[in-house]
Amino acid sequence: MMKRARKLGFSFLSFAVIFFFVADQAGAAKRLTMGSWKKGSGWHVYSATMANIVNNANLGFQIDALSKGGGVGNPINVGTGKYNMALTFSVAASWGYQGKVAYKRAYKNLRGLIGGLDQYYLGIVTTNPKVSSINDLKKVKVNYVTVPRGGLGQWATRAMLGAHGITYADIKKMGGSVTHTGFGAIKSRMKDGQADMLSHTVNAGHPALTSIAVQKKLKFLGIEEQYRDKLLGIGFLKAILPANTFPGQKKPLKTFGFTTAVIASTSMDNGTAYKIVKALLDNLSDLRAGHKGLRNFDPAKTGWQESQMGAPAHPGAARYFKEKGWSK
Repeated sequence: MMKRARKLGFSFLSFAVIFFFVADQAGAAKRLTMGSWKKGSGWHVYSATMANIVNNANLGFQIDALSKGGGVGNPINVGTGKYNMALTFSVAASWGYQGKVAYKRAYKNLRGLIGGLDQYYLGIVTTNPKVSSINDLKKVKVNYVTVPRGGLGQWATRAMLGAHGITYADIKKMGGSVTHTGFGAIKSRMKDGQADMLSHTVNAGHPALTSIAVQKKLKFLGIEEQYRDKLLGIGFLKAILPANTFPGQKKPLKTFGFTTAVIASTSMDNGTAYKIVKALLDNLSDLRAGHKGLRNFDPAKTGWQESQMGAPAHPGAARYFKEKGWSK
């Protein structure tokens, strides 16, 4: 009898272990990771807002908003399966999908969930009185400063100069300099005159550029149409920097830019993609309230467009867009 009881007890224990292991595995499978950027960044707030909306919808899975990733890194993170989904820039997703500019290989499994969440611009400023257009750099010495290599602001700067037939090496040959550094050093160099030209990808109210513009009289430069046309070919979008976006910027300027997008990969099933997009866009007021950068997001205009996502729409997302009548 004791032997039988021990046998039954062992069987029950084995069943319990297997049951809890399977349950734990099932629970783990229902957690999705979402890449963004470091804590304190706008993107981390975006991702936390999105995770909160989806998690409160009780869809059978949870999203963990990660405080890591980055605009150039996230297409790789999603394409290789490190993250289930992530925020990135439309242009970075386009480069990643095609395997060009910042990417050594193509990630053809990238898919867009939502595009056009906000608007970023290439802001170009100088304190050099001899510089009134980008082409002046072919004959005027400047000390240029931008973010570290690998950052999208550096890639955008290089692409913009390249469209004008100018390289970093050309600037140095003129006796100038090109420094890649963080925002703390950028602000210091611009304010004390060590640098007299800066370009970076910015959104309205960008803190570093705003801080510099408050303390220095800056000349804001635009980009002529022929050069903007060249930049369209590598995934950038034409944009107008509205007047008074920054202190001292009194006129609207033609420039180029891109938007923030949410991407996933083909490994995400259609049902999950559909539920995520539906939860976020059916609760648009909550999404917009999450961060000031999202306040003007209009999904009927930009959310469904491939150009705003940088990669083909995920079939699950496309289903939602079609139901809303935004796409065919």
